[in-house]
Amino acid sequence: MNFFEATPEQKKLADFGRKMMDYSENSSMAKLKDHEIQEYNNLSEIGYMLTQVGASFGLKQKDFSSAQRKVIADFVKYEGSNLPQGAACTRTTF
Repeated sequence: MNFFEATPEQKKLADFGRKMMDYSENSSMAKLKDHEIQEYNNLSEIGYMLTQVGASFGLKQKDFSSAQRKVIADFVKYEGSNLPQGAACTRTTF
């Protein structure tokens, strides 16, 4: 086993982190208040942190706060359905 290769568990965490970031990126923020948008920012930040678990000089699972663990647990349970939903995106150019 190579010491620099991610374990299967670390790869699962990274995949889940990417799922969190994708959900945040693809959600409409139209008509949401700043505190509601912050919840999506948290998804992106914590999702990125999950992709760093196991990397050289990266995070360890013990480095996550209880609030960050709650965001992860809520996303596992609700897959984003518990977050405030913005209005339909009216952006016509991407």
